[in-house]
Amino acid sequence: MDIHTIGKNIKFYRTLKGLTQNELAEGICTQAQISNIEAGKFIPLSTTLFELSRRLGVDMTHFFHEASNPRYDYIQDFIQDVRKHTMNRNYEQVYDLILAEEKNPLFESVDLQQFIFWHKGFSMAYTTKNYEESLKILFNALNLTYKGKDGYSQEEIQILNAIGVVYDLSGKPHTSVEIYERAIHGTTTIPQLNPKIKVRVYYNYAKAEKSLTNYEKSIYLSEKGIQLCIENELLYLLGECLYQKGYCLILTNQHEEGKKYIQDAIYLFRIEGKLTLAAIAEKQMKEAIGT
Repeated sequence: MDIHTIGKNIKFYRTLKGLTQNELAEGICTQAQISNIEAGKFIPLSTTLFELSRRLGVDMTHFFHEASNPRYDYIQDFIQDVRKHTMNRNYEQVYDLILAEEKNPLFESVDLQQFIFWHKGFSMAYTTKNYEESLKILFNALNLTYKGKDGYSQEEIQILNAIGVVYDLSGKPHTSVEIYERAIHGTTTIPQLNPKIKVRVYYNYAKAEKSLTNYEKSIYLSEKGIQLCIENELLYLLGECLYQKGYCLILTNQHEEGKKYIQDAIYLFRIEGKLTLAAIAEKQMKEAIGT
């Protein structure tokens, strides 16, 4: 058993799935153990490997395959760059990165092709506004692995979320809501779902319901996202969910309560360095209340 191969593969799939070492380790082992496993310092127990494979959504045998690609580190750097720019909403940079690498033979595996299609389709919606082509690419990404079986993988849930976002951007919030319903239902069959994924779906679902003026439903979905953040000690999208709930409360004439949620959101945005979002939230709150 080559412990370096095991560690390298675990790091590869962790990076591909967008998990930190802490997120991968939670409830299974310590972050320090993950660090040592990835560095090839020791062989984990088979039970630990099994739990890690479940969280990563891959068969445990994938950990033992010798990496045949000599540019392994290059691929990891690319994935991390795409995820970083996506997280920061730098969609033009994401689109440029994808266009530069999409025909690179290094990315010919199904997992990497899905990653390429997923991020190309999503970033295209923001950069070119070609929603029809964007949706076509995203459905291609989904269909690379989803064959109509029962249940979705974590990646498929995230692609469904991206599809929902693009439908909403294209002025089809009703279709967007149907997609989010599928995604939320799909999360119930994943035993170790990364909670960030579900928070993201709830937040975008809430936005679509607001577009349909279903403010009470949007408030309910925002609260579901807030509770998930609190239960899992996440800052991720907490400010956005607080803002979404607060804004809809104001739209339903619950001004004082709505202001409190938006002020909490602004506080979090500033802590996280999201100063543009903080300014937008403050401006829209004043406009909604009429002050």
